Amino acid sequence: MSITGTVPTKVRAEELVVPVVPSTRFVDLAGSVVGIGEWLTVLEILGAGQLEQFHARSPNTNFRVSITVDGLSIFNKTYNGIRQIGQNSPEISAFAELDEDGDLTGYYIASLRDIPYHSSISIKVQNTGLVPVTFSQLFVKYIIKGG
Repeated sequence: MSITGTVPTKVRAEELVVPVVPSTRFVDLAGSVVGIGEWLTVLEILGAGQLEQFHARSPNTNFRVSITVDGLSIFNKTYNGIRQIGQNSPEISAFAELDEDGDLTGYYIASLRDIPYHSSISIKVQNTGLVPVTFSQLFVKYIIKGG
């Protein structure tokens, strides 16, 4: 009688492949008040991932969004700058909010989507106006690609 099969080999721990499980995360800073000229950090994280959506809702257009990816400033625009380029990009939008009857609500929306990053991302908003601003909605949805 003979026995056939394979003999298990020893595997060092550093040779094991750990599967990467993406994880969706949210940051919700609704109700945040930003003083005149001040910056508010919405997200600052190390590691690989993807910004799924940044969303801001403000009672005025006096704000700036700054995004730094992997140590490089990739986006630094006021609401008006976002609105101008948003007309030509599905990932960027800025507009005056309308209610269900098509009337202005008095709020302004800025949204950016789908920005990958390999080592880090930082998202900040600045009040560029002459009075403090309260963001009624201010959130980020992002995916961490590392375990």
